[in-house]
Parts: sequence; C-alpha cells; structure tokens
Amino acid sequence: LKIKTGAVKRLIREHELDLHDVEKQRTRIAELRAKEGVDGADIRKQNEVLEEALQMIPFTEGRLKKAAEELNGIVQAEEKAGNKAPELDDAKKAALEAHAIVPLLGM
Repeated sequence: LKIKTGAVKRLIREHELDLHDVEKQRTRIAELRAKEGVDGADIRKQNEVLEEALQMIPFTEGRLKKAAEELNGIVQAEEKAGNKAPELDDAKKAALEAHAIVPLLGM
C-alpha cells in the first residue's frame, strides 16, 4: 500500500513538472521571437524541445492512470477486509488527486 501510494504521488509530481516544463518552454520561445536578430534555427530547435515536452504529458498520464487504478483496487480490497490503517487514508487521498488529473475506471 505504501509503495503504490508513493508511486502515485511521484507520478503526480512528475505530471506537474511536465506541465511546468511545457509552460517554461513556451515562454522561452515567445522571448526568442520577441528578440531581434535571433536565428530561425534556434527557434525551430526550441519548438522541437517543446514538442518533446508535450509528448511526455500523455505518457505520464497513462502511467499515472495505471498506478492510480492499481492503488484504488488495493484500497477497495483493504476497506472490504475492514482494515483501518492510517496509510489507507493517505492512499485514498493520493488516488483522489490522481483522479483529478486523469479519470479512473473504478472511481
């Protein structure tokens, strides 16, 4: 339970970083376009970097969805068994955070 919860939390942070990287790259491209004398190749290269960053978002979301669904299954099994461990609350919270990012099948 703790391991799956940690994995979901890590993937949530990774998703946030991916979004931050995309926004940072878009800002960098806008700044380059605003400057005079910037080589077009530099802008094209930064656009390539942006495309790579954009491709990471669905990849991370897929991994997050899978990990969160597995965690959700474990939480449901533990609740069914009557487990009242404090780790269960943390796991539920992490699953709900993941559900806010990507829709989960079991929620």
